[in-house]
Amino acid sequence: MPTKDAVPELETLKKVEFFSVIPDESLMELSRKVAWKKYKKGERLFDEGEKAHSVYIIAGGKVKVVKEFPSGKNAILGIFGVGGLVAEIAVIDKLPYPATAIALDDCVVGDLPAEIFIDFLRSNPDALLEMVAGLGAKLRDLADNMGSMAVESVEKRLARFLLKFGDEIGKETDEGLSFTLPVTRQDIAELIGTSFEVVERGLKKMKVSKLIKVEGKKIVIKDIDGLFQLIEKGR
Repeated sequence: MPTKDAVPELETLKKVEFFSVIPDESLMELSRKVAWKKYKKGERLFDEGEKAHSVYIIAGGKVKVVKEFPSGKNAILGIFGVGGLVAEIAVIDKLPYPATAIALDDCVVGDLPAEIFIDFLRSNPDALLEMVAGLGAKLRDLADNMGSMAVESVEKRLARFLLKFGDEIGKETDEGLSFTLPVTRQDIAELIGTSFEVVERGLKKMKVSKLIKVEGKKIVIKDIDGLFQLIEKGR
């Protein structure tokens, strides 16, 4: 079970894009209504089908949102890090959570009750507009991902995934663009719509082609142009 000894910080709320337009005084008042909790890796914040009672603010670590199918297969709909907001749509449309949220690693999460969140939006139209803009970005990302899974090969989808994470968390080194994957190989498979074995083969092929270097979860993109060319090939 999550523990409640985490320390909330006003700066965490400011990292949520639509909270950032709110004056500190109002944001401080809102922060007092957030229950900050620690979750262990693998713990569930909520389950698909559960009543949408709260939105969740990620203050530390990462959370994945997963659609679980009766066949036993899963599809990761999104990964949220610090400043991420999870389940705002379910709270607004008052329907059950459409997917399950799971801690990818030990994390700190703020639980903001649904009615308080909705009242806050009613009182802060600027925040509401920022949220709508954020939802638009999420929909575009989802559309792009669905489009790539429909028409692109797994190799291209894997290359796109590596470039995305490299851009977001990578650091330039003498070897290339280096980063540590925040997810498992199985998570990658669920994100790009394939199997663990196919991801392993794809990484090995890229390694042999000297596009990347792989050491456990550490990835070094040695040839960024090569990965882009792989994505563009055959278009």
